[in-house]
Amino acid sequence: MTLTVNFAGNELTKHMRIIDVKRNLGAGIDIVSQKRAGNGEDFISSRKDSSKIVVDFRTFDDITAARRLLAALTSSETLAELSFSDEPNVRYHAIREGEITLTENKSKLFSDGTITFKIPSGAAESVTSNVLNATNSGGENGTITPNTTDGSIEIKVNNKGTLPTFPKIKLTNVSENGYFGIVGVKGLMALGNINEADGVTNPKSEQLYDSNTDSSFSKFKDVAVGIVNPQNSLYGTNGTISFQSDGLRFATQGTMSSSQIAGGGMKVMTLPADSNGHVGAVNFYSHFNLFAWAGAMGQTGILQILFTDINDKLVAGYGITKSDMSGNSAKCSFWVGGNTPKEYTSFGFETNNAEKNQKYPNNMFNSSTGDADFLKEGASLGFYWYGSRKSIYVPELENVEIAKVYLYIGQFKNSNKFINNLSIRGLNLMKNNVSVWSDIPNRYAAGSVVEIDMENDKIFTNGVATNKDFVKGGNFFSLPPGESTLLISQSTFNHTPPQVELTWKENYL
Repeated sequence: MTLTVNFAGNELTKHMRIIDVKRNLGAGIDIVSQKRAGNGEDFISSRKDSSKIVVDFRTFDDITAARRLLAALTSSETLAELSFSDEPNVRYHAIREGEITLTENKSKLFSDGTITFKIPSGAAESVTSNVLNATNSGGENGTITPNTTDGSIEIKVNNKGTLPTFPKIKLTNVSENGYFGIVGVKGLMALGNINEADGVTNPKSEQLYDSNTDSSFSKFKDVAVGIVNPQNSLYGTNGTISFQSDGLRFATQGTMSSSQIAGGGMKVMTLPADSNGHVGAVNFYSHFNLFAWAGAMGQTGILQILFTDINDKLVAGYGITKSDMSGNSAKCSFWVGGNTPKEYTSFGFETNNAEKNQKYPNNMFNSSTGDADFLKEGASLGFYWYGSRKSIYVPELENVEIAKVYLYIGQFKNSNKFINNLSIRGLNLMKNNVSVWSDIPNRYAAGSVVEIDMENDKIFTNGVATNKDFVKGGNFFSLPPGESTLLISQSTFNHTPPQVELTWKENYL
C-alpha cells in the first residue's frame, strides 16, 4: 500500500514519492546531573525533548515546479497537522524545520530530497476522541460506578496512550446540587460551595418561563396594531414573527410609517405571577440562545429581547443588529432604561458560522453555540458577552420591576436581503429573591449541564462560562497512561449521582 503524507491540509505525496520516513521511538530525553566528588554523577532531573520526523522523497513532477510547490505547501509559520496514511488515527502538531534539501538527478528527470518536521511537544495525538459514559461503561474505555447512597461516582478510566491526556468532563445534574469535588491521581479540583445548603429560610429563585416546555413560544402573543417598540419607536411592529424550524424567526415586515427605518414582528408576554401571586421582578435572570449567521454579504436584520416594567417602559434589552448592506459586520448591543435610556455598550462581530479559517470567527452566535444571559440585581444590570458579564449600575432602576418581555425581529426598510439565520432558539426567565419559605434552587439545577475542559482550564454551565465556580486551591489535571481512578462527589444533601461523560484524545511518544 502506498504511503501518503498530509501536512497543513495538503497531500504532499501528490507531488512526491516517499523513499523513507524516520519517526524514531519517541522524543529524546534531556538529563540534568551533577558530578560527584568521587566517581560518577548524581541524577537531578529529566525532561522530554521535542522530536523530529524526517521524510526522504523523490519528485516525479517537473523539478522546478516540484521545488517551488513543496516549499509552498510546507511553509506554514505556525504548528499544523501532520499525518501518515499508515497511522490513520494519529496526527502530529508539527512545523517544517530548516530548508528542504534537494539533489537533482543528472538526467534532470527527478530529484531526491529530504523534509524535516519538528514536533515541539514530542508527542502524537489521536484523531478521534475516546468517550466513556453510561452507555459504554464496562468496555475498553473504562467503567462508571455510581453510588446511590451518597451520590458519588467512581470512574475507572483506561487511557490507552503512552502519555498523559487532559479530558473533558460533562456532568448532567439529575438533582439539584451545589458542589462538585473531583479527585484524580494527578490532582483535584472543586466547583461551587461545599457548604451550600439544600433548604434554608431565605429568598429563592423561581422559574417563570422555559421555552424547553413551550418550544413554539406559544405563550408569547403578537402585540396589538400600533404598539410601539419599547426600545426604538423607529422600528415598526405591524409585521409578524413565527416559530420556524429552530425558534422564532422573521415572517413579514408589515407596514411602516414614513419616519420609521425598519419593520417586523413583535411578541410580548407578561411574566407569570410568582408563588406569592405577585407579578414583576426587581431581581431577575434570563438565559437565552440566539443564532445570527448570514448566508451572503450584505444581508441585514434586527433581533431584540426587551425587558420592560408593567407600563411598557424599557428596563433593559439585549439585541443583534446587522445594518451592513455590503459586508458581514454586525453588532451585539445592550440597552438600559431609567432616566436616560441609552445603548450602554455594543460589540462588533462577523455573522459567519465560525467556520474553519475565519479571520474573525463568530464564536457567540453560530449554529452550535448561542448561549447568553441577562441579570438584574436591583440597580445592577449585567449582560453576557464572551465569557463574562458587562455590568452597569443605574440607581433609578433599583426598585423597578421587570414585568413584561418583548421579542422583536425585523428588517430595515431600504434592504431586501434578510439575514438567512436570525433566530431566538431558546429562552428562560427566572425571578430571584422571592421572599417565601421553601427550598432555594441550588447552584446547579436539575437538568443543568456542567462541562470541565481540563486542557484549556475552562468551566461552562449550560454553555455559559462559569470559571467563577472554581474553588481556589484546586487544579485542572490530566489522566496518566493506563488505568486510573476518578472520584466525583457532590453536595452532602444530594444522594442522586449525576450523569457523567468523559472525552479524551490519546497522546503517544
